Amino acid sequence: MKTFLPILFFAFLFIGCKKEPSEDDTYGYETECEYCDINYINDVGVNVYVYGHKGSWKKEFPRSIFSEMRITVTAKQSTSKNVSAHITKNGGRLVSQSGYSSVTARHTVIRSGTSKPVLDICGAPTQKGGPCQRIVSGGGRCWQHQ
Repeated sequence: MKTFLPILFFAFLFIGCKKEPSEDDTYGYETECEYCDINYINDVGVNVYVYGHKGSWKKEFPRSIFSEMRITVTAKQSTSKNVSAHITKNGGRLVSQSGYSSVTARHTVIRSGTSKPVLDICGAPTQKGGPCQRIVSGGGRCWQHQ
């Protein structure tokens, strides 16, 4: 029994403890495309659009004050529609999405003590070429783009 207690204590320390996101974590976005539009949520929760981007793109935030991260990349050129979107944390890729024509990568930064419902925009490509701006609860697509 005496040898069992230290093993149980160390197992609890290593298995039961999870590292919470810290204020020192750096989050960001990366994309690759030949010619595309980029839509992302910045560090204060505002939608930002980058129109007509070519090649690789990267944006980092010194610290995260948001809980929901989302980036949508939509190809603009008919010759090459392969696009990719990545969400990064401390320089490493956390979430990656690649596809044809349009992709969206999402990540929720979990903070202790937050219990707000997650509201997001649909972000699906519309007939006019921009992302759908309908509000959806819990992420995902709106009723029309499901």
